[in-house]
Amino acid sequence: MTAQTQRKNQSRKIEHEARVAVADGVNIHETVRDITLKALSTGHLDVQKSQEVVQAVLEGASLGAKEKGARVDHALREVMTGVDEALAKSAEASKLAIEEAAGHIKEFGSQNLQRGLNDLRTLEDMFLESANDIARASDDTVRNVLGDLVQHARNTGTAVGAAAKKAVETLTRQQEENMRENVSVGADMAREVGIKISMAAAGFLEGIAETLKKKGTNKKE
Repeated sequence: MTAQTQRKNQSRKIEHEARVAVADGVNIHETVRDITLKALSTGHLDVQKSQEVVQAVLEGASLGAKEKGARVDHALREVMTGVDEALAKSAEASKLAIEEAAGHIKEFGSQNLQRGLNDLRTLEDMFLESANDIARASDDTVRNVLGDLVQHARNTGTAVGAAAKKAVETLTRQQEENMRENVSVGADMAREVGIKISMAAAGFLEGIAETLKKKGTNKKE
């Protein structure tokens, strides 16, 4: 099985899970968040992976929302909140992974830090643009509701936007230290470090997801 086929199968699985979660209507926010976190923490974590997961979740959720009738507004609001929270946690995980890698400064390099900062800065736009794309491709009801939610998020801000901004501010100080050290690594080493960071970020996110799941279980009990 090729990597591309694996990604397609994974996207279909995520889409199905999100559709069922929204159609069932039980704890949509938490369920969608957990679906998104699980998918993001599998394998590695980077911008392309995040975009594929977000699009699959929102696509499945929009299909499930069509079955909600008058409650489509509430359902999609819960979906957006769940995805937003998951992405905010992914920003935290990426920050932890970059900080860990930066501890090995001779192997890290300022270009890896800059790439990490740029990826974090794009997370909010990626989320909202993906939601807009799904809205445009949906029927009138979902299009209008999801479009309004995206516009509201742009006006008021998102959890992922706030988390990414905080992470960038912290990591920028690390970049300044790297520049003072004048650290530079070759292209091959940079790619290797980038892969290690994406794998570490997925590992951190898996731990965060497990913590959230335990908290949710304790609340139910």
